[in-house]
Amino acid sequence: MPSTSVLAEPAAVRILVVTDGTASFDRADFGLATLVDVLSTPPGPWVRFEVTRAHREENLPALSADIAGFRFDGHDLGRYDQVWLFGVARAPRPPLDQTELRALAEFMDGGGGVFATGDHEDLGVSMCGDLPRVRSMRKWHWPESGPLGEPVAPSIDGPDRNDTLSEGHDPLFELNDQSDDVPQVITPRMYATSDSPKWAHQGYPHPLLSGPRGTIRVLPDHPHEGECYVPDDLTRSFTFDGYETTEYPAGLAPEVVAWSTLNARAADRDPRKGRLDAGTFGAIGAYDGHQVGVGRVTVDATWHHFFNINLVGDPTVPNDPVKSVGFAASESGRAAYEDIKAYFRNIAVWLSRPATQEAMWWRAVWATRWHHQVAMDLRPALMSTPEDLDLAELLRIGVDARQVLTATVTRADALQWAGRYGVGAVDAGLWETVRPQLDPWQPRSGDEEAGHLPNLVMSLLPELVLDAVLGAVVYAVAAAFPEPTREARDRAAGVDWSATVRPHLDQALDVVAEQVRRTDARLRSLGDTLTAGRRSGA
Repeated sequence: MPSTSVLAEPAAVRILVVTDGTASFDRADFGLATLVDVLSTPPGPWVRFEVTRAHREENLPALSADIAGFRFDGHDLGRYDQVWLFGVARAPRPPLDQTELRALAEFMDGGGGVFATGDHEDLGVSMCGDLPRVRSMRKWHWPESGPLGEPVAPSIDGPDRNDTLSEGHDPLFELNDQSDDVPQVITPRMYATSDSPKWAHQGYPHPLLSGPRGTIRVLPDHPHEGECYVPDDLTRSFTFDGYETTEYPAGLAPEVVAWSTLNARAADRDPRKGRLDAGTFGAIGAYDGHQVGVGRVTVDATWHHFFNINLVGDPTVPNDPVKSVGFAASESGRAAYEDIKAYFRNIAVWLSRPATQEAMWWRAVWATRWHHQVAMDLRPALMSTPEDLDLAELLRIGVDARQVLTATVTRADALQWAGRYGVGAVDAGLWETVRPQLDPWQPRSGDEEAGHLPNLVMSLLPELVLDAVLGAVVYAVAAAFPEPTREARDRAAGVDWSATVRPHLDQALDVVAEQVRRTDARLRSLGDTLTAGRRSGA
């Protein structure tokens, strides 16, 4: 990475983490200290996470909260970019007051992001069961369905429990297997810009599960998880203390973006819980509210994916060299843990407001421009003459820049940001027009055509455009800031990035468009030739 003297101040993401009941922020089994530690190390120099810890209970200094006795209507939520809810208290605890629900609904409708999780049965329903979107993206009610017909949550026992324990280092399945170094393997939803066969297109996981090492396919395991799902009814509205909110504006639905697998096992393999039936269930859910002008939401099947006991081991088993230290016990465990930590950080990035994500993008581009791998490959004669940049040169620098950028920015974020804030810097309307062809995560109907180009070619376009855009913006930044000085860094803090990069991006989009046209024409010609040849030989 470049010298810290030239790096821009990272974009700040302010996170309010709220829990209740017996959860804590200390090093206890049901503590969130490890999660807070993970968030204290951001993915790159372009962002930092500022965490405020709040607990609903009063007078619990041992729980290490910054705020005790927390109420959502007694605190300025506008100070935060996102709120994370770790609900532990069950139904006997009264639900959130109408005034608290109003404060949260206004925060969400104003663009604030929300993460929420509980565990099996009704664990977490007190804080999360009535909150719009959150209440219908995850199962919170037990043993009966919810007041609006919400489905019953999975039980702690029985052969249909959501038991994700992976086979560990001993012959039986036991509760403390959740503290070993063997994670569960999840199945992420994969996205593409094309409906061609899987072998013919680029597949992308949801941005929540795009990690530095590739697609994230692991989570901590646990013998009785909750469940995420997609509701059938997307038409509800709610009124809280006089404030009316639409749960799913424009009918935009949430998605399940990863599933857990239940591997059947006989009763004698688990003396405590007995037989387990095979199945799958939703592990992670996501709602992209940015598509309709509100905040994003993500939910998780269980807070055991985040608690100390599932990450750094159970200190009450000191004679077990694995379960006492968790994922740190082995090289494979440490590798899995790196992916899990990337998932935690991805939540914080993905939930951020669009303006904050744009700030992340330009700071990441700024750092990339000064990286020695990129800086040494730039050709000074081309810096100030964007009209001389051809596609080969843009892609040459763009590939270099992508290698540097994706060392800290996930492949998914790099692709989305290059479109939204790269192509969008030329014209936001242009980005919305071409988005179905370039954004794998853009909602599309089942009968929507991918475009007039063959699907195989369509699948290659996102990476081509990403590299060309990166090459253009790096050249534009280099032209405006040729020397790595503090003065350059200070001047960059107030620059109009859209205006600065516009000439170079115009050139990049022109040469990409010309290449696409030529490719389309050649493929059509090839198709005509093959068809004519087959007919003439018939």
